Amino acid sequence: MKVIALIGSPRKGGNSDILADEVLRGAQNGGALVEKMYLDDMYIRPIGEVGDVSSERVDIRDDDDFLKILEKFLDADIVIFSTPVYWQGVSAQLKCFIDRLSSYFRRPSYAERFDDKGYLVVTTFGREELTTARWVIDPMKVTIEVLRGKYLGDLSASVYQKGIIKENTEVLNKAYQLGKNVAQTFKS
Repeated sequence: MKVIALIGSPRKGGNSDILADEVLRGAQNGGALVEKMYLDDMYIRPIGEVGDVSSERVDIRDDDDFLKILEKFLDADIVIFSTPVYWQGVSAQLKCFIDRLSSYFRRPSYAERFDDKGYLVVTTFGREELTTARWVIDPMKVTIEVLRGKYLGDLSASVYQKGIIKENTEVLNKAYQLGKNVAQTFKS
């Protein structure tokens, strides 16, 4: 079993990065091979014009790092989308990646590789209202449905200062358990 975390935050060592690390640690201890990719370290251009027939779309901007990330994404059994809430949504880095998927998820040479993949959503935010997480979680649930995947759960935390999540052992333990449980039960 392979688990990949796509980190949408530009802040290495930030709260969503740390939570993703704990989910990955749990998944690894649950028997999974794990990998983490920082989307901010990659050159991913925004989506270009695409055709109306999704199975015939051509990615006119396939000369960047997207295809390299896509291959790792498609090879994974479980994908963790980890992002802070930025202006009522996912970060621009993650949004660019997700938008570019629309050129591939119905293309015959790729379509089957999207089917039945498991997804977790990890998000952090600076507001105190716990409902803030819905700005990421709700649209990601729809994205996962469109990608014909399985929504395996989410984890969110209201934190603001970089790295302060390290003080919240309850949330860190939940992240670890989420990763471990998902790795042990997803394919069974």
